[in-house]
Amino acid sequence: MNVLYQNKFLAPFLLLFLLTSLSYSQDSLQISLLSCSPGEELYSTFGHSAFRVRDFKGKRDIVFNYGTFNFREKNFYLKFMQGKLKYLLSVESYEDFIYSYALENRIVYEQEFNLSQEQKSQLIRDLQINAQPANRAYKYDFFWDNCSTRIRDKIDHVFNQSINYPVRPGIPFRDYLHRYLVHSPWSRFGIDLILGMPTDAIAQTREAMFLPLEMMYVYDSATIHEMPTNSRSHIIQASIEQPLHKTRMTPFLVCLLLFAIVVFCRFALNKSLAGNIIFNMVMIITGIGGLIIFFLWFISEHTTTDNNLHLIWANPLLLLYPFRKKIWSPAILIWLSRVYVLMLSLLILFFKVLPQAMPSECIFLWMTLILIVIPEAQIRLGKK
Repeated sequence: MNVLYQNKFLAPFLLLFLLTSLSYSQDSLQISLLSCSPGEELYSTFGHSAFRVRDFKGKRDIVFNYGTFNFREKNFYLKFMQGKLKYLLSVESYEDFIYSYALENRIVYEQEFNLSQEQKSQLIRDLQINAQPANRAYKYDFFWDNCSTRIRDKIDHVFNQSINYPVRPGIPFRDYLHRYLVHSPWSRFGIDLILGMPTDAIAQTREAMFLPLEMMYVYDSATIHEMPTNSRSHIIQASIEQPLHKTRMTPFLVCLLLFAIVVFCRFALNKSLAGNIIFNMVMIITGIGGLIIFFLWFISEHTTTDNNLHLIWANPLLLLYPFRKKIWSPAILIWLSRVYVLMLSLLILFFKVLPQAMPSECIFLWMTLILIVIPEAQIRLGKK
């Protein structure tokens, strides 16, 4: 989804709109969906959606945007990590909205909804109520409550829940995300690490509309009483095609390189200072990753990061690895190491049938961790 980092809520303009819109002549109104293509920044990777309300008689052109927040809010990053950041419905001129996307070289599509005068009046009234200061904030949820699902739910409401959505094969939420991360291997890798099993649930047609462009595709074929709910999508803001910037250091290559380094250290630099430093660094970084996963699962209010099986191998206890011989007795250390090696081995063995889809790069990570831990498990790899 797209978010605005600056506070562009245009309060005076919003107030003027709210005070005057009730006097609109409904036959002069056009309400449409704006769908924006993905941007280069991570927060814009999955596109954006907004309502456009045009009043030809009053010469007003307004955009209702559910995807904004105040970047200057106190404890912004902490609230974001905790899943407590409030998103806002903002109102801005269409000219400002489209200009910001032109600057980012992003495509904007439009679909006009086929609404009766009564339905237009109802939708405008609902948006007016939502835009009031006491009502504009909502708790963002990536899959279930975002800038797209809010629009979908409003349209469902004005059509009295009678929309016939096209039948599409259900696929996991994670697969939908991967479609937008083909050229962003590091973003895909990171997202796959922090999103848990809820991401592997099957998304049916309506659920897939949490993504702006997927919602646009659905509305291209949606009907109400055998009539289209809206006009077909068309481009109102084009983009200039840019060459793709592909990174050579992909997660696959980095994980493979890390595995090769640990293999070399284990067999050529075993018990050396350099080898121990590398082993400690790998385990500490893995432990930090586990700490983040633990926080997102058990402490934050994000729902998509729950039940994350990556916590099996990326465990916060690995932060203690450099001090393991001081903390645990040899017998306990052997037992803990063998349990960890067993869990890693089972992850590799059952990789294809795990209830949570994991990046293939993880196999190299798991083999790397096994090589590091094996001495404490007293499992011989070869001759001394």
